[in-house]
Amino acid sequence: MQLHCPQCNYPVKAEQINIQQMVALCEQCSGVFDISHPRAKAKRRKARRPPHLRQHSEDPLHLGFRTNFRLDKSERFQSSAILSGVFSLVALLMTGLFLEGEVPIFLPLMFLMMAIAAIYSLATITYNQTHIRMEDEAIRVSRAPLPSLTQARRIGLDGVESITVEETAASRREGYDTPRYHVWANDADGGRRLVSGDLIEEYASYIAGQLNQRLIPDEAVSSARLSDDQFGFDDHSLEQLGDASASQQMSRPKS
Repeated sequence: MQLHCPQCNYPVKAEQINIQQMVALCEQCSGVFDISHPRAKAKRRKARRPPHLRQHSEDPLHLGFRTNFRLDKSERFQSSAILSGVFSLVALLMTGLFLEGEVPIFLPLMFLMMAIAAIYSLATITYNQTHIRMEDEAIRVSRAPLPSLTQARRIGLDGVESITVEETAASRREGYDTPRYHVWANDADGGRRLVSGDLIEEYASYIAGQLNQRLIPDEAVSSARLSDDQFGFDDHSLEQLGDASASQQMSRPKS
């Protein structure tokens, strides 16, 4: 039977479990929980913020980051780059033909406009940042500073029980050397809504952990928390679990 974290419902790997002390560490939300009491809440531990992910404010939470860490894996970036190159070349050729009087003016103008649109799309992918703002009633996700066709999204928090991370289907299927993840808001009725997608694991885990901390305040779970000393799960033990997890990820075959 697969063990899941009671805080974020993330699957817990075998190497993250201390059988002797009957405790486990969730690598997704950095929670420590008692496996002898499945309904116990996880004790939160402070997660380290990735160096290129900026936290603009604490209250309300505002995170900002670029999502172009693997442009060679982005189908949208690749298609925009190809189209911008093709349209620019055709626009130059049409301009030459127009100057020679062989084509009407609207042809080079049309391809020039298409080239500009493709180049602008390329700029929004490489330059824009994703901004995640968590308010009292909703999570808002937008791309800025350049205006984009990508609409800002609002994820209402009414009925949301947890924020979890899941590896994308393409990442699992293709076995990416840098796996990519989606961050989901999970509703009490079993539904879920995408918060942010196509992220590396450290970004996805940190974002989900920060959102969970505000979704389920510490005082709401304090009575069910574990004590590290009570179960003998000290900092050294936690570091060992973390090292084991890192070693396993390093051994993952590359695509």
